Amino acid sequence: MVDGDGLENRCTRKGIGGSNPSPSASSSRCAIAFVVLGLVLAAAPGWTQPVPRTITCDAANGRTVTALQVMNGTIAKAAIDQDGRAVIQYDPRAVSGITTQQQLFVYAHECGHLALGHDVRAASFSVAQEQIADCHAIRSLMTKVGFTTDDVSILERAMREVESGNARHFPWRVREYDLQGCLPEVVARRQADARRGELNADECVVQNDAENAILSKSRDGRVIDGSYSVLNRCAREVSCQFTIEIGTLLESDIDVGGWRSFRVQQTIVEQHTLRPGPAGSAAAEFRFHGGVDAVPAAEAVDFRVVRACQ
Repeated sequence: MVDGDGLENRCTRKGIGGSNPSPSASSSRCAIAFVVLGLVLAAAPGWTQPVPRTITCDAANGRTVTALQVMNGTIAKAAIDQDGRAVIQYDPRAVSGITTQQQLFVYAHECGHLALGHDVRAASFSVAQEQIADCHAIRSLMTKVGFTTDDVSILERAMREVESGNARHFPWRVREYDLQGCLPEVVARRQADARRGELNADECVVQNDAENAILSKSRDGRVIDGSYSVLNRCAREVSCQFTIEIGTLLESDIDVGGWRSFRVQQTIVEQHTLRPGPAGSAAAEFRFHGGVDAVPAAEAVDFRVVRACQ
């Protein structure tokens, strides 16, 4: 289970199989298991092993991803080096307010982008791509590290509660997390609920402003072409009204996905019917053209989307 400092190291209290062996037998089993897995779970106070920040993974071409230590403040970020190799640049330093398990999840998530063949050179990923990479990470952590469903639930809550200042250490802007939605039993339950009509329309729809994209800007920066992605995870069609709010935002807030300084200058209302989208399907992308009257100093044009579905 996760406590304030992360997942409990099961080897300090129980054997890997859940039994209660002698201390020497437990230590031996855990040491062997960690060597096989190539990593060590964060431990209770007093644990002498180094705290891991990486997990072994392969890119879509089957080649092992190279882990490169950097000191840039970003926990982990997938990239392609100058020789065309898939790498993950990661900062191994501890971050106050972020657990080692969250750091390991971020690394595993970036592994997911490479394993799934996502274009890591792109400015951002779609809602669907981020969710699929999240699920790839969860599966890896469950099979390679031993995360339980309870651990996933606690990790999801911890990710949602990260403060904006600490969110700067993630390779993505502030976004929603549905890590429990990666668990087969949760997927099955949601699908059953959707067939019975127990999920309301808003619960069916996944749309994250952190995945919005500005595709182009006018020379003066006032007019933009933008896009937003929406996924219907239910087994029925859902009709939604999307209100696109275009305005200006302090550049410092844009960096962390904050909206405190956002000032709306134009709204665009669109109506879309979303077809059912089974797990793993691509999100629908919608594009628009709009702008603002003026852009104050130290600010930039941005937009957010407010939905109302039925």
